[in-house]
Amino acid sequence: MSQFKNHKALEAENVSVGLNNPDDAGVVEVNGNKLIQSIDFFTPILDSPYDWGRVAAANALSDIYAMGGEPLSALQLVCWPRDHISFEILGEVIRGGLDVMQEAKCSVIGGHSIDDGEPKYGFSVTGVAKEKVFLNNTIKNGDRLFLSKPLGTGVISTAIKKGKASSEIIIIATEIMATLNNTAADFAHQYGANAVTDITGFGLFGHLSEMLKNTNLGVEINSKSLPIIEGVQELILEGVFSAGSQRNLDHVSELIIDNSRDENLIKLCCDAQTSGGLLISVPEAEKVDISEIKESMGLDLWEIGKINTEYIEKINII
Repeated sequence: MSQFKNHKALEAENVSVGLNNPDDAGVVEVNGNKLIQSIDFFTPILDSPYDWGRVAAANALSDIYAMGGEPLSALQLVCWPRDHISFEILGEVIRGGLDVMQEAKCSVIGGHSIDDGEPKYGFSVTGVAKEKVFLNNTIKNGDRLFLSKPLGTGVISTAIKKGKASSEIIIIATEIMATLNNTAADFAHQYGANAVTDITGFGLFGHLSEMLKNTNLGVEINSKSLPIIEGVQELILEGVFSAGSQRNLDHVSELIIDNSRDENLIKLCCDAQTSGGLLISVPEAEKVDISEIKESMGLDLWEIGKINTEYIEKINII
């Protein structure tokens, strides 16, 4: 969106987060309410049309949750090659998307479709902020970092395209990607998070670098605490790693201090995720018991690192 960088007039006074200060979504203040707007759509990543629709919906909703919001309404976006793929398949895609939107209590109020050579599906979503709008780079020294979903969905999506993914790992990845980030957002509110972002196309380290940008703070990541979908590391050893993920690695390579001595783990931390978890920066003083969170909220959480002043805008993985 660099073409808009000099066009301050595009943003009205009621836009608090937008082109001039980008984050996971935009925020517009209307009659005392903070409306959150985001959009996301993509080509098929799964063989099951129904599951593709589910994941597309969960992924589109994720930015709303990452900003601390509650989804209100959504518009469907459909690009479909009508001459090559049947409308019965599209019906399954839409059914999956609507099922997840219903789970999120988000009303689908319309949409738009076009004839296109490559199928694409997703949503534009509007939400409303709850008690606080979370930004992605308002971390504080001493914050503890928590991740709400395991890594590896990008590797698995690539493996599916290459015919190297087992049915078992596809089922696991599908359920992870189709899981809403609403409970993770509730955790962030309950424990006074300083900053939140969702892990998607830039990978863990790409999104983490956005958290660190212009903060004069760094982070130490504990390699042994990183959650990884079982079987993903073996796929990386077989050479399954997308071009997009490689670009992520190239982009952040100068920021990484690798004390893990594990090249494949670094790759995994740059894996382009679809509908990944929330990365939540919680004040050091907050007492977080992961086992208790699992029992009371049904939320899986992993504490993966800590913000500090030792590694200025660097990611030190130990």
